[in-house]
Amino acid sequence: MGQLTPSLAMTAAREKAPTVITEEPEQQLSTPVEAEPESRPESASPTDTEENPTLFQAIGTLDEKPQRDREGNFFVRLSGKRYGLFIPGYRHRAWLKQISNHPDPPLFLRVYPKCLIIPRKDPVVRFELAVWEEENHWDEEPGMFRLRGVWQFVPQVRIPVISVYRNRGAKDPQGKYKASHLPILMRRSDGTAPFRFNPKIPKEELPKRWFIQARFKFIPSRNCWGWVEDLEPPTEKIPSYKKPVKAEPRAKSAKPRSKPQERTKAAVDEKAKEQKV
Repeated sequence: MGQLTPSLAMTAAREKAPTVITEEPEQQLSTPVEAEPESRPESASPTDTEENPTLFQAIGTLDEKPQRDREGNFFVRLSGKRYGLFIPGYRHRAWLKQISNHPDPPLFLRVYPKCLIIPRKDPVVRFELAVWEEENHWDEEPGMFRLRGVWQFVPQVRIPVISVYRNRGAKDPQGKYKASHLPILMRRSDGTAPFRFNPKIPKEELPKRWFIQARFKFIPSRNCWGWVEDLEPPTEKIPSYKKPVKAEPRAKSAKPRSKPQERTKAAVDEKAKEQKV
């Protein structure tokens, strides 16, 4: 299916409310590809990213009024739950000027979703502000997101995710090229399924990896996104991307430290030798 034009998308949204997948499929916790501890959205502008459907992408619209806590951190409340709102340094001054000069008018926020994966804890969802307007000039209604990425399982997340990797032309000052792993709820009847890595299966026998391009609605009660509709059919052709750089393990000391009981035994033996002398 081709990508909808803004006018057709807006008309379709008014004529028929989309059906959102809100039930979690029965899946077992697996251990596939390594997940990065923190996501990082694309550095390209929202306009550049949206015009090319073959790129990895994660972006959406919110219309909640941002708030600020005592420490000066911005956040939004969605269904009564607090979500951090990160303002990039290059937009921080303009943002402070906006809320200082025009504190009351509601704003539509174009945001990058971020998900911090913490071992043995639920993922922490946050948002990074890309741009803001007093009117919604984008295809997505508030609460809707456009996700393009690989549908798969990652460690520490019990439901599948859309993994949004850094596009080939992306730049990362830290050189890590971390991916965003966004938990989603999606059931399909077209034979596609989330990729599940199994180290015991030969590489050539592993299941297919599917590149998904679809609209999802954020579900605060589940801290995840529910599938609404495809922008393009699922495809096995995955765009070229920057492979995340794994953190280097800490170098081990040349001489292993002895255990407490070994040090105690050595001290006793040394004292016994002194007494014999």
